[in-house]
Amino acid sequence: MTITPTIDAPTVTVARFEYLVVPLKEAKNLKREEDAFVPEHLNELGEDGWEAVGLSLKYGDLMAWPVVLLKRPVR
Repeated sequence: MTITPTIDAPTVTVARFEYLVVPLKEAKNLKREEDAFVPEHLNELGEDGWEAVGLSLKYGDLMAWPVVLLKRPVR
């Protein structure tokens, strides 16, 4: 008689995400001594389930502005 071993492993669900890159061109003219920049557009996206997971600078036309990487679970 041959016995086949079985493993009772839990089922793993793989999370799937969608991503969005948001340039914050309106932040490029800020000076260091100005009040904190509050990008309302990001707050609106956060209410829609988006989470900021990265920040970088986008360069172009001799200027640089922040670019935010967002993700949220695929619905």
